[in-house]
Amino acid sequence: MKNKRAGCGCLMIILAFLGIIFFMGLLIKSTSEKRAQEEMNYRQAYIEDTEKLATRMAKKHGLFPSVMMAQSILESNWGRSELSQEYNNYFGIKAVKRDQGIVFETEEYVEGQSGRYMENFKKYSSKKESFEHYAKLLTTAKRYEKVKTAKDYKEAAKYIKEGGYATDPSYAEKIISVIEKYGLDKYDEVTN
Repeated sequence: MKNKRAGCGCLMIILAFLGIIFFMGLLIKSTSEKRAQEEMNYRQAYIEDTEKLATRMAKKHGLFPSVMMAQSILESNWGRSELSQEYNNYFGIKAVKRDQGIVFETEEYVEGQSGRYMENFKKYSSKKESFEHYAKLLTTAKRYEKVKTAKDYKEAAKYIKEGGYATDPSYAEKIISVIEKYGLDKYDEVTN
């Protein structure tokens, strides 16, 4: 009789333990699903907040809104970077003169190797000013002259990379990936 009770007690402890593990698993799953949904909502809000400005600037300068939005997403981490929040630099544009910028650590590729470097980035008074400067840079700098002749966002991304906008060897592919994942090319139809 004593062994039967001991066996029953062990079984109850095991069942209780399994119940706790099951409950914790559900809680963790629920929390991670909630975080994923919050992240998707945040990203959708960024797109909605940015699309009018990007579309207006792109139309004014003959660029693709999808590329402009994708670059701002990549360069500012969806508007979360300190550079974008504190200094309105949504495109990672570097300052020519020290007194016009703020120094930040950034990832750069040199001879195919990734490294961390301190670079001087331009400060802007507003998000609009950042988007305007980006558009002017792509349409007036000789190294980006092919961008205005691009027939689609894929070609534009390729020409931006070829012009030396970023040192990341897969930069064009990253722009294209963001555009396709979030359907940003639908904004290109508005300007064409």
